[in-house]
Amino acid sequence: MNAAGTNLRTRGFTLFEILVVLAILSIVATISVPSVVQAAKKSPMRQAMSDLEEACRNARMLAILQGEPMEIVIRAGEGSFTVSRAFSAPPPTAESGAVEGNAYAPVESQPARATPPEVEPFRARIPASVAFKRLLVNLQDMMDAHEARVRFYPNGTCDAFTAHLLSEQNEERSLTLEITTGREIVEVIR
Repeated sequence: MNAAGTNLRTRGFTLFEILVVLAILSIVATISVPSVVQAAKKSPMRQAMSDLEEACRNARMLAILQGEPMEIVIRAGEGSFTVSRAFSAPPPTAESGAVEGNAYAPVESQPARATPPEVEPFRARIPASVAFKRLLVNLQDMMDAHEARVRFYPNGTCDAFTAHLLSEQNEERSLTLEITTGREIVEVIR
């Protein structure tokens, strides 16, 4: 009792009220969990575009960091692509018949550049429900070629590249590289 003579009672929740709230929460969770899981799961088209963008970023980054050209090798028929070191014929040397004054003539010995550690190459395969619809490298159609090679250079530039992907759900997306920066431009076509 307090000074006025009334009974003070602390008010709380009854067991019945707590059970009702728990029942309502379980119903809401049962209804919403499948939609949340579906939203979190990437659609095949989103996954394919994400992998292609990642390959471009990876090749550009490695070219800049390692100071040598890198490339994405795309096999449209298989739906696969790999980032690797760009190989080209070595410049001629004095032993192979280089003439004096040739741009490729050997230069006085230069200190060897430290070899960067090997990085695991990026590899990906687009989902079976998605396919390449169009593949252009340096304005040449590469859809019928066994493989297409997109080069990225140490100065941050790259080859001209456009890829259109089409899914079984009739979604179409385009990825284009901005040649002076090597950055990706993604466009939703439908």
